[in-house]
Amino acid sequence: MQKLRRIYSFLLILAGLIIIVSGIIRFPTQDDPLTLFLLLVLAIAVQSTMTPLVNEAVTVSVSGAISFAAIGLYDPVSAATIAGIAELGLWAAFILTRRRRQKKNWRLELERLGVNVGIHSVSVLTAGFVFYLIQNWLGVNTFLSKTLPWFIGAVVADQVNFWLLAGIVYLANGVKPIEIWRQNRWAVPMNILVLAIGGGLIFLAVSQFGLLGLAIFILPIVLSAYTFRLTVNNTKKQMETLEDQVAARTHALADANEKLEELHKEKNAFLAVLTHDMRTPLTSIKGYASILRDRELPRNQQEKIARVILHSQDTLLDIVNNILELEQLESGKAPILLESTNFDLALLTKVSADSLKAQAVEKRISLEYDTVPSPVMITADMNKIQRVILNLISNAIKYTPENGRVQVRAYANGRNALVEVQDTGYGIPEDELPTIFDRYSRVQGHRHLAIGTGLGLAIVKSLVDAHNGEITVASQENEGSTFTVKLPLIQS
Repeated sequence: MQKLRRIYSFLLILAGLIIIVSGIIRFPTQDDPLTLFLLLVLAIAVQSTMTPLVNEAVTVSVSGAISFAAIGLYDPVSAATIAGIAELGLWAAFILTRRRRQKKNWRLELERLGVNVGIHSVSVLTAGFVFYLIQNWLGVNTFLSKTLPWFIGAVVADQVNFWLLAGIVYLANGVKPIEIWRQNRWAVPMNILVLAIGGGLIFLAVSQFGLLGLAIFILPIVLSAYTFRLTVNNTKKQMETLEDQVAARTHALADANEKLEELHKEKNAFLAVLTHDMRTPLTSIKGYASILRDRELPRNQQEKIARVILHSQDTLLDIVNNILELEQLESGKAPILLESTNFDLALLTKVSADSLKAQAVEKRISLEYDTVPSPVMITADMNKIQRVILNLISNAIKYTPENGRVQVRAYANGRNALVEVQDTGYGIPEDELPTIFDRYSRVQGHRHLAIGTGLGLAIVKSLVDAHNGEITVASQENEGSTFTVKLPLIQS
């Protein structure tokens, strides 16, 4: 195929050169060489207004009408010479300009140039011969002889041009000519009208008014072609902008769908954890309630079972409260309302630790805190800060093995009040620390150790943030964790 392409290209280039040389040789013998020269110059100038319509495969150019007019004014060879030189001038300027900007294969560019010159020259030459053949057949002074040859010649010029070009495309890229024809056939009527009507009107203007007719008629054509080119280019730019916007919106939609999919997976994972965590206390309540209903038990055993049922009920209530509270905090419908008062953070920390003493004793964990703390005065919502402290201490007890230790202390440091909850528990892996305060986040290795929804620390962080505070964590696996809450002191 490539060998055939080179042979085909060579024949087109040779044909174009022969036509141009023949036209140049015949130039001095023409009746009005000045008008012919002006037509040539105008064809080169107008060729610059050539407008690509579809991916540069289909173009519209008024220079074809000028070369077509030369068929009636002079002869087919002169008309074909104008078509070839017009293409030669445009492509030479284009190649020189592009080669300054970037390195290209100059041999390939020259081949393209020669092929285009050959295609346009041969198509106009063929159309010229058909033009005179039909005109001679119809007679010189009839109405049909003055109109029909222009349209038939235009059809011939357009189709010869197309099929010669389709041949080189087929040999170079393997695209069947019939496929190219089907894609670009809509442009055929436009090209034929430009050649037939434009060429005929230019012929009429020059033959009747000479150079004046050429000047009067060609200027509006050039301006119209230039305006058409600007309109098409602006439309292309708008289409490209629209395509960019569509691509951006499509990308954004894809991102949104991906995030939605992640949220869907997160919801499913949460529901799986939630149902698993709620099943244990519900099963415990049902089992022990059945024992109380069906058996006669001593008072001490009844009290023990009742404590288990109450503990399971508290676990369920804690899960439900966490879900409702986090939804309220993160709904965005309203900011977190704080009922701020002045209170002693150290005393509140002691009271909170006291309330969880029994939970620590049950697991044989040493819960250490200052029983006579030094006052640390802050302005905050006392109930919400107590929720933070209770959650941190409860977590420390929950994730510390038996015979472990949990230390709690509150103290002032500069302009800040700090609460530290330190344990000797299982610790948090380093790669999971960045997400420990995220919703539904639970340490993978701890899920079998205790019931939880992964909402407690997310709630704690939301409450601390609402007080313009900060919460941090330091942890080592199998050594323990330290959670630190920092809140602003009352400034005296």
